[in-house]
Amino acid sequence: MARISRLRGTQSLRRQSGKKLPRSITLIVCEGETEQAYFEVARVHYGLSTAEVVLADNTDGAAPISVVRCAEKKCAEPGSYDHVFCVFDRDGHESFVRARLQVTQLSSRKSKPLPIKDAISVPCFELWVLLHFERTDSPFTRCDDVISRVKRHMPGYVKADAATAKKLFGHVDTAIANAEWLESRAETTQINPYTTVHHVLNHFKRVADSSAQETNA
Repeated sequence: MARISRLRGTQSLRRQSGKKLPRSITLIVCEGETEQAYFEVARVHYGLSTAEVVLADNTDGAAPISVVRCAEKKCAEPGSYDHVFCVFDRDGHESFVRARLQVTQLSSRKSKPLPIKDAISVPCFELWVLLHFERTDSPFTRCDDVISRVKRHMPGYVKADAATAKKLFGHVDTAIANAEWLESRAETTQINPYTTVHHVLNHFKRVADSSAQETNA
């Protein structure tokens, strides 16, 4: 799957002496372009700079384990990240469970643990999109079924489209509330539907709120 390549150079990602540091640096590694477009809009929506939210150019592949490997490589580069999110789907990927286990291992290892978490969607990212419009815990067999449901609310829905993502942000608080409700149900690696994408949005909000508090102090 093609990747969006509009990111800053490696040098600009590093913490450089003599320069004002951002509040925190968050690395986002996505499985596909739809997620990438969404989080770029989210970054702007919450007023975060490209120094604070780095959308990685994932060249390792769309499989969940490839997303995690890409994040691990980025963390090994000069510089540092305060938070790392790996965004991927259950879909038909055989490495989904393995990728989640790898995230847990990287975050809990005794030597140099990474500040890494996964942000998953079951069966696909469009479940998160659907939660912008409705609360549901009905299982889905295919991603196409989720997209069809999304189009009941948003007939012009287009994947990997910035304009579409911008329209969704009029309902983002609804999506977060619905996702939190869904997450409060029992979690297993097989549950359907399920998402933790709202953790990334809540993180963005906390970073933005901390900036507002500093400005008003």
